[in-house]
Amino acid sequence: MSSRGNRHTLTIRHIQQEDFGNYSCVADNSLGRSRKYMELSGRPGPAEFYSPKWGRLSDSYNLTWKIDSYPPLEEVRLLYRRVLMNDTFQQPGRWHDFILTPEHRPASEPLTHIMSYTIKNLVPGAYYEAIVQAKNRYGWNEVSDIFQFIVASNSIDIPPEESEVVASSKSRHNASQSLYRRSSQHLMLRTAFNAALFSLGMNYLCQRSRQFGLGG
Repeated sequence: MSSRGNRHTLTIRHIQQEDFGNYSCVADNSLGRSRKYMELSGRPGPAEFYSPKWGRLSDSYNLTWKIDSYPPLEEVRLLYRRVLMNDTFQQPGRWHDFILTPEHRPASEPLTHIMSYTIKNLVPGAYYEAIVQAKNRYGWNEVSDIFQFIVASNSIDIPPEESEVVASSKSRHNASQSLYRRSSQHLMLRTAFNAALFSLGMNYLCQRSRQFGLGG
């Protein structure tokens, strides 16, 4: 233990398996007591995905992720499923489950494990989501956050900034910009159409005026 002002530190050196468990810190003063908890575990950290949201191929997708683990990973579980969606609902399909064997990491890189897997036989232009879970000698980590991706279409794809489906703040921002552009184009077309109608109307009035001798 060490203290510096109001900062108190517990340092555990040369961690062993018996050091894993729940730790708590209790603080007292004249106004009462406060307590906080933390778990020290040897299990892997959660998976972080690095793949782009949009795939480049129409029937497969390469999924890449990173997992931090001090001991070597023993097993990795990948699950993915297709999601049918439109403007009113989302209907997820059944999970496809794969068990992967990680490659041995050299002693110089014991912490970070980068893995990738190519998912095949996918539907062109379809939406999918995936999760990953990993295991080392201390057990399984928590399931990763859901990662959503879109398979390339056989036809001309809408560029990513036009998508309004991928659940991320960036996609929602880009979708708003896309909607603004479409609204601006619609306004320009409507203005041009009204101008054309006005011109036709004026020509008609001029012709009628000349016909009845009203000048012009």
